[in-house]
Amino acid sequence: MNHVLRFSLLSLALAGAVACRPKAGAPALPDAHHHEGEAHEGEAAHIPLKEVRGLRFLVVPEPRAEGAWYPAEAIGDESAQAQVSTSVKGIVSAILVSPGRHVRAGEGLLTLQSPELARLKADWLSARARRGRVESELAREQRLFEAQAGSRRELEAAHSEAATARAEEEAARLALEARGLNPETAGAVMVVRAPKAGSVTAYKVQLGQGVEAGQELGSFQVAAASIARLELPQPAPENWLPGAVTEVRKGNGQRWRARLESVPATLTPDTRRLSYRLRLLGGALPIPGTPLEVHVPLAKTVVLPQSALQQVEGTWGVFVKEGDEAEFRPVRRGPELGTDVMVMAGVKPGETVVGEGAYLLKALQIKRKSGGEGHDH
Repeated sequence: MNHVLRFSLLSLALAGAVACRPKAGAPALPDAHHHEGEAHEGEAAHIPLKEVRGLRFLVVPEPRAEGAWYPAEAIGDESAQAQVSTSVKGIVSAILVSPGRHVRAGEGLLTLQSPELARLKADWLSARARRGRVESELAREQRLFEAQAGSRRELEAAHSEAATARAEEEAARLALEARGLNPETAGAVMVVRAPKAGSVTAYKVQLGQGVEAGQELGSFQVAAASIARLELPQPAPENWLPGAVTEVRKGNGQRWRARLESVPATLTPDTRRLSYRLRLLGGALPIPGTPLEVHVPLAKTVVLPQSALQQVEGTWGVFVKEGDEAEFRPVRRGPELGTDVMVMAGVKPGETVVGEGAYLLKALQIKRKSGGEGHDH
């Protein structure tokens, strides 16, 4: 009985050992999981280039000093600005000159229909007519007194009436002249004129709007614009400091030398860009609002086509070729130069990167990291 029991236990032990033995050529399960994890990590970082078609490669060139033309606007110096205002109450009936158009000194900018002006003119006409009547009455009383047909009392009353009429006419005349108007030519319509040669930069009223005496109707830029205002995206150009001289050009080919006046310390609140001011040096200056272009000197850096840079998970980078594989490497992106872009850091001259088709590698890398079927498990 004991021999039978020992034989049964031995048979069970041998059967268990055979069942647990791995098949020939099959790795143990823990090792298989370990290698599978390593394969996933390596394939996410290095992508076999043979799996992707349509790629074109380029060798990273040597750094070079670059410059680019950026859009700007001609503006006037703040010390040469003036206000367009009215001296009478009225209603805007016409805008004669559009903003930005150069005008001569005294040229009409807009017109006002003014009941106040009509009343002032009526007061002056009435006072002038009354003065004429009382002076005629004074002349008659003078003749009668000399012919001993009139009394001195009536003559003195006529003198007093004439003096009052002259004073009233003078007051009515001054009321018109104080508003910059000639009593002879003034009417119910007032033309607001340019204070000097220059241009209206902006109107602050509209057609049909009522305005008060002394109200500002718009802003006026005296003479020509001497400042080029420029806004640049970040990062700021390195070593472009106040006093630096560069070129400014206009669409018709006209050019100026310009000196950088200031470097921005903060971003503009509306565009979130860096605002620069350059003073134009000599030449026939443009009118305010004229579109210009400023040549901005940029740092000496590597320049690559924009197609070579891809943004993966919020990081800009390039795919660097290493043998038969490509690796995504983060870079510091700089300003754009047309279809090219400056690369401030991340690649070295002589390295090979994917110039065209990099977006295909980006899509494959994202797919693999997300567990897509980019390869066999």
